[in-house]
Amino acid sequence: MHQNLHTFSCTARRDDDLWVVECDQHPHVRTRGRLLAQATRRQRHVLAAAVGVPVANLTVDVLPLLPDVVRDHIARAWKLRETAAWANREAAAARRAAVSALAAEGLSLRDIGTILGVSHQRAHQLLNQPAGMSGR
Repeated sequence: MHQNLHTFSCTARRDDDLWVVECDQHPHVRTRGRLLAQATRRQRHVLAAAVGVPVANLTVDVLPLLPDVVRDHIARAWKLRETAAWANREAAAARRAAVSALAAEGLSLRDIGTILGVSHQRAHQLLNQPAGMSGR
């Protein structure tokens, strides 16, 4: 049985030592808290009471207002994480290709492991690992 869910967007801003969370759809509904998570929880409860729905049927999406420099750092960090994940996948594929090429040359798993700086057991895993699987 699917409950009728209500989603509201809210904006959070700093006011001295507190976070103030205000509902974009109902600007009169606002809460304060020392921590953003605390203010968000309170906002969810106050908003549920204000619109007359159970808290369980309500979600609150909070967008904190942050300085441009902070938003830029956060965006850069996410982009770098994506790049790192891609680089790790590419490195794993290249290592599997190297293991396959070395095995095709007739090298032992012990020699392959030594060349790649891994154990012979890991070389065996890489040799037998499907291309879609990620390595350690």
